[in-house]
Formats: sequence, structure tokens, C-alpha cells
Amino acid sequence: MKINRHYYINCQLDLPFLETDNAHVIEIFKTLHTKFGLRKNSNQKLVDLGAGSGRIIIFAAINYGIKSFGIEIDQNLIHEIKEFINFLKREKKCQHKIVRKIIIKLGDFYSVKLSKFDYIYMYSLPTMHQYLNHVLQTAKKGAVVISYKYPIHNYEDLLKLEEMLLHGDENKNTCFTFFYSKI
Repeated sequence: MKINRHYYINCQLDLPFLETDNAHVIEIFKTLHTKFGLRKNSNQKLVDLGAGSGRIIIFAAINYGIKSFGIEIDQNLIHEIKEFINFLKREKKCQHKIVRKIIIKLGDFYSVKLSKFDYIYMYSLPTMHQYLNHVLQTAKKGAVVISYKYPIHNYEDLLKLEEMLLHGDENKNTCFTFFYSKI
């Protein structure tokens, strides 16, 4: 997919690379497993909209054995993810059949159809949520939409808030992960 340079620059300004804290990733997936039906080694599928470093999709594939897709607009980040996947293969850090479940694609997540995904992860600034209508409309009924740090407002006709997971650390810094079901 060829992306217009002007569009790419605007996307980088609107959606800077923000990474989910490692400890929070573990908590998020425990919640998905215990409360939202995530099953190990199942045919379930996860997509990370704006995959960044690939942390979410790599964690999902390695720890839960599910097919994990990342959509990323930054070719440099995609290259880094692919290099890390090659490292995992080369150093035999995980089984080859697991590494094959990690898929990263160049793309604009605002144009992706989400009907095949059971879990949709995003770490998106609130200013960008206004553009999610098309994306959320394409999600299948019952899909779990996970929004790290920021609640998704004004989509009550598409999403139902099911859970708010509070994260904290030793410095008393807190944030939430919001879990929605597609209605």
C-alpha cells in the first residue's frame, strides 16, 4: 500500500508512537482471558490498530497462541517489528508455528475492515476518536474493543463499556484500560 507523504506526516503528528507499558500488557491480557473469553491456542484473532513496536501482537501470539495482526503506517516501525520477529526465529526464542501467527501490515487503520477480528486494540489519542466511526462500524458484533488510557466517547450506538481496568505503579501513577463490546 502506497501512502501519500503529506498524509503520512499528518498521521505522525496526530498519532505519535505511544507504547503500552509491559506490566499493563500482562494485566490487559489476563482480563481478556478471565472476563472476555480469550482462549489460548484458539482460532481467535486480534488486531492492533497502530501497532508501533509490535508489543501487543507479539505478546498475544507468544503467550496466547492466537493469530495477531498489526496495522502500522510507519515503515520504520514495521521494519523494526520484522527484525525482531526474525530474531525470535533465528534465536529460537519461540516455536516457528507461533512466530507465523504474527502479521504486520503497512496501512492506515482508518480504512481497515475489522469484521474478522475478535479483539481490537488501540492506543489512540482522544482527538483521533472522532474518526473511528467507519472503523467501529466494520467490527463484528461481540468483538471486544480495547482502548488503552483513553475512553472512547460518542459511540454509544456501536460500543458498550463492559470493564475499566485500573493500572497503577509504585509512584502512584494510574491509568485505565477500557474494554467495550461491539453492539
